[in-house]
Amino acid sequence: MKITLISPAYPYRGGQALVEAYLHKTITDLGYDTNTLSYTLLYPSIFFPGKTQYDNSKLIPFEHNNKIKRILNSINPFTWFKTYKEIKKQDPNLIIIVWWMPFFGPALGTIAYLVKKNLKNTKVCFLVENYISHESRWFDRFFCKRTFRWADSFICESNYINNQIKEDFPNKPIYETTLSIYDCYNLNKFTKSSAKEFLNIKTENVILFFGMIRPYKGLDKLIESFKYLIEKKPDTTLLIVGECYEDIQKYEKMISQYGISSNTIMINNFIDNEDIEPYFKVADLVAMPYYSGTQSGILMMAYGFNIPVVVTDVGGISELVKNNETGIVIKDNSIDNLLPAIEKLIDTKETTTYAENIASFVHGLGYANLKNILSEILKH
Repeated sequence: MKITLISPAYPYRGGQALVEAYLHKTITDLGYDTNTLSYTLLYPSIFFPGKTQYDNSKLIPFEHNNKIKRILNSINPFTWFKTYKEIKKQDPNLIIIVWWMPFFGPALGTIAYLVKKNLKNTKVCFLVENYISHESRWFDRFFCKRTFRWADSFICESNYINNQIKEDFPNKPIYETTLSIYDCYNLNKFTKSSAKEFLNIKTENVILFFGMIRPYKGLDKLIESFKYLIEKKPDTTLLIVGECYEDIQKYEKMISQYGISSNTIMINNFIDNEDIEPYFKVADLVAMPYYSGTQSGILMMAYGFNIPVVVTDVGGISELVKNNETGIVIKDNSIDNLLPAIEKLIDTKETTTYAENIASFVHGLGYANLKNILSEILKH
């Protein structure tokens, strides 16, 4: 059986490339002949707010470059047809298209249409991370619906996404899984104490905010809450690590005005894979005070290090948090909710077995159920 993935893959960086790496490994380990058709151009530079789209890491999770063919340009229709021709040549039983943003609808919809209309022995499945993008523009649902009509089935990564798809496509099969537990960054090079020494952090408590900084992630609420937290717990550091996709001066000004500069470390960089470990090893908790979301790779990274989380009840993120066991779910990111949740995790870090709870909870999450899902998709 042959399965072709259409997805960003290395040397692209970020969540979708990581999804592809875990997905490719899982499907290959199940015995399928698996390859990936990736992009020659993902985002035009005018639309990309970061410093680079490419991964400069020395550590590449589940490296499989010989199985990746870069062919698809998101804005060049000639490459959409070229991608279809490559799929026709490979003649797979199934194509799985990784979907995370409606911007790619014209390209991926065209490919899905061509496969659906011309390759009768190839099924079309969309692996859906986000249905509507975080910024939710007016054209998002239009592109989603026009693209997804060519799907034979869907695999979604939260129940929240499942319900969104079901609303528009009630008669198509929808299967549910979760993101993988991203334990590939835990290289066991650091302990908590050595990580503190490496990062020159001397406080007892450390709160981590990790990942690209975008307006929907609620960093402003975390900084505001931290202002009040250190009045009660001055022996605490707020560690903000990630490339800012907006005006970083907004946050720098808040930190300065609130007088918390001496307790705050802000690293405005994308962190290479091999350098991620100490930031999580030093943390007592990972704060995710998002305004919106569907699922989160940051949550799966925290779980990969057995670190508890504070998350807002948005999208499907809270589906994977056991309240007071693997973290705390708050109604929204207001100070009245966020501040006491952080305090509680700090106060109970020695008395609640968060790490053990997480290790037990995550068993069986991720792509563990793909074997049955793929079998169902392929037999229909």
